[in-house]
Amino acid sequence: MRYLVVSDIHGEMEKFERVLDKASYRPEKDQLILLGDYVDRGPQSREVVKKVKELVENDGAIALKGNHDDLFIRAKDDKKAKAQWEMNGATSTFDSYNQNAEEVREDQEWMRNHLWLYYETDNYIFVHAGLKPKTPLEKQDEFTMLWTRHTEQIGLGKTVIHGHTPVREIAYYEDQIDIDTGAVYGGKLTLLELPTHEVYTV
Repeated sequence: MRYLVVSDIHGEMEKFERVLDKASYRPEKDQLILLGDYVDRGPQSREVVKKVKELVENDGAIALKGNHDDLFIRAKDDKKAKAQWEMNGATSTFDSYNQNAEEVREDQEWMRNHLWLYYETDNYIFVHAGLKPKTPLEKQDEFTMLWTRHTEQIGLGKTVIHGHTPVREIAYYEDQIDIDTGAVYGGKLTLLELPTHEVYTV
């Protein structure tokens, strides 16, 4: 079985579909793992969220929560989170929903109930932003998992796969790999295949 990993789609629906095609994604043979930040800044946040829902519900994809998704979810009930979301790309997201507040609320609730903070296998830990170094997984906090930019060795005996911090090309650190290659900033959307480390970009 292949693990196919994508992060920081940010409303770039066309790139997302193309990179899945390029990797010849087949749900019956592949485990798709999405590392979060589906919304904000790009033009088609709504379409990306719908696609993520379809992949989770029909294909068994694992969808993690990113910091932008967290703000999107919490904006429903938290004024401070709503204000922070508005400063971080909410306009493009709301526009993609054609200002349909009811549909936004439905997707906020779905994401609240279906997005994971991290996913662990025998050899890897998948998370949106990263982990605190030298800290057991059960003692990690949500803020770190969504917002950190640590690049030093994590030291948990597994490779940490994350996005969040845009890099020009996939960045390999001691025991972590950053796969956010800045799709929404004019860069590429990257899909990493594991365990082969084959890289697909669009």
